[in-house]
Amino acid sequence: MRTWHVILLVVLGTLPAWAEEKSAPPDLSSTLIAFTIDRDGNGEVYTMNTDGTNQVNLTNHWQVDGHPSWSPDRSKIAFQTQRDYNAEIYVMNSDGTNPVNLTNNPEDDWWPSWSPDGSKIAFHSYRDRDNEVYVMNSDGTNRVDLSNNPSRDEEPCWSPDGRKIAFLASRDGNNEIYTMNSDGTNQVNLSNNLARDEEPSWSPDGHKIAFSSQRDYKWEIYVMNTDGTNQINLSNNEADDWAPSWSPDGSKIAFVSRRDGNWEIYAMNSDGTNQTRLSNNPPDDSDPSWSPWPPEIAEKLKHQ
Repeated sequence: MRTWHVILLVVLGTLPAWAEEKSAPPDLSSTLIAFTIDRDGNGEVYTMNTDGTNQVNLTNHWQVDGHPSWSPDRSKIAFQTQRDYNAEIYVMNSDGTNPVNLTNNPEDDWWPSWSPDGSKIAFHSYRDRDNEVYVMNSDGTNRVDLSNNPSRDEEPCWSPDGRKIAFLASRDGNNEIYTMNSDGTNQVNLSNNLARDEEPSWSPDGHKIAFSSQRDYKWEIYVMNTDGTNQINLSNNEADDWAPSWSPDGSKIAFVSRRDGNWEIYAMNSDGTNQTRLSNNPPDDSDPSWSPWPPEIAEKLKHQ
């Protein structure tokens, strides 16, 4: 009955508020991109608007900070830092205040990735004398080795439903994109290519994984189905392209490119079209991380 009411009101030229809200997709201008830049003499975590404006330094520390990862509610950012003279995972409020060391271990810990429910953070660590993918509670407690393999396992990224983690593994003689269940079981090679494949990023709908690949004798952004099929070159440029990160609606991918002589943050449509430079700084910019929707928009989308 409600559908017929909408049809009748469209014919009459009016729509109720609930119908208008559902038909209008959220605007990506309400989101942010966090990234790493060394314009202050060392790596710092910045945020910017999705058009590249309003670039703000969040970390403001003389040691190297980088690889930001947003919490699902957008209130916090996890990042890796060397401010304790080894690599550690810290978390801070999304305005840069209250930085806290979560890992606090003498070995290096890198590459944080929040679980979709915000309760856990995956990361890779050298504490077993080779890099492994670990998971811990979001307060740093209960650290567990998930990948548990003699080869290098790095760069974890959670699936949107929290059931799987994509990661880099070198156990087949070169770097490949693997997935495993969130408890570490069922580890599967997806990319299965002789070239190096790295930096997996799961699409918000859970259907695809973007990644960086060197199979064209330079780095490009590829995308594949989550079973490894249909691997497609998206960026397809003469320069190196790295580090994909999906927008929360899945319509765009932020990435890093060296096509202008130094590393800059770019964005493109999820089919590879409309590649646009966002940052424009002489120092290198890297590690883009597209924020989730603001909480009020995320709550509204749950009910549509």
